[in-house]
This record gives sequence, structure tokens and C-alpha cells, in this order.
Amino acid sequence: HRGFLQAGCAPDELNQGEDPSLINKQYAAERAIIDRVTANERTAFLSGIALSGLVFASVRFGPRYLAVKINPEKERLLREADEIAKKANTRWIQQTAAFIFEASFGAWAGWRGYNIVSSQNKSSYEEISRIPLCAGRSSISEKVCSDWINLVHKEINPAFWRNLDDGDECRMKDPQRWRAVRDFADNCIKRNVFEDSYRKQNGLTPGTAVTVPESGVPDDILLSLNKKSSA
Repeated sequence: HRGFLQAGCAPDELNQGEDPSLINKQYAAERAIIDRVTANERTAFLSGIALSGLVFASVRFGPRYLAVKINPEKERLLREADEIAKKANTRWIQQTAAFIFEASFGAWAGWRGYNIVSSQNKSSYEEISRIPLCAGRSSISEKVCSDWINLVHKEINPAFWRNLDDGDECRMKDPQRWRAVRDFADNCIKRNVFEDSYRKQNGLTPGTAVTVPESGVPDDILLSLNKKSSA
């Protein structure tokens, strides 16, 4: 999701006469969310790097160190085995094969560590999905909401999303991410409804940019509007 945020977080180029400080203020709430998510991703990435280095070092030096520590006589035997391999000109093959295995295993462990830390950070998924509800303006919402709503609610079979309602029995891989995908689309709809209502109430023309009040888009806006229309 970091690439998705980076692709959409930059506001469009300023129109002539627009105040840059005002534009920055309008997008401040969205930028704060993106900064928090990016910080979480950075932590997960650094954790993966650290784990990769630790596993590589452990696999490369650990077995030999433990063998010598348990039985000091092993050090002499290992040196003799290394000398025999050098004379047979096979030592470089052993070293190359060992390095490839150790590096691959360390990289795999780092990748798994990154994925585990990243996937366990539920707040990142929730914060991303709630970007369309943020106060001010949202560059991401302005750029992707229309296509995102179409993808989630028209192109993907509704039966797919019903799998998320099975709770602990859900058999989907990484249901947190899929819930965030669906919730983002639902929140895009809420923002669109709020902006349309705001334009009508304030006599603005369709398509005019709306700066959402500081409280953000109400989470229950659809329910509230339905009650008003039925009253």
C-alpha cells in the first residue's frame, strides 16, 4: 500500500492564483494519515532488514561457532577439511554454494519478517481505508475514488465480498487487507455523497472542489440522509 499512497498523495498542480499555503492546509489531514502509515511501513521494513542480517549471520557463522564451542577439537578438524578442499580446488565451490544458500535464506527470513510485522499492523489498513473520510481535501480520493468504487462494487462479484462476513471462519488470505479495500470504496461513496450534499446546500456548481469541515465526513452520513429523505 505504500506505492498506492505515494501515487495518489501529491495534490494536482496549483491553478494560477491559488495560495500554496491554503492548499497545503486543505490537504493537511490526509498528509498526516499518510505520514503515520509510512512510519509504520518504515518500521516493518527496518525490522525485515534487521532480521535478514541476523539470520544470515546466524546461518553463516553459528554452526561452526557452536561446533567448536561444544568440542574444541572440531576446530582442528574443520581447518584440515578446509585445507583438503583448497588442495582439491573445490573450496571455492563450497563457499559459493554456501553463500548463495545463506543469503537466500536470510533474504527469505527478512521478507517474511517484513510481511508479518506489516500485516499485524491493523491500524495502517484502517487508516488507509478511512482516507476518504478525512477533513479538508483528499488528493487520493479525488484521483482514485471513481475507479475504485467501480472496481469493488461493479467489476468484482458481490459474492466475493460476502466471504469477509464469515468472521473467524473466513478462508480468504489476509482478510484485513480485503476489508480495507472494501471499506475504502464504501468510504469513497460516503465522501461523494457528502460533497454532493454540501454543494447543494451552499449553491456550488457540480464538480466544485469541497473542503470537508474539520470533523471529517460523518461515518453515518448515508443513514442520516436516508432518514431525512424518508421523514
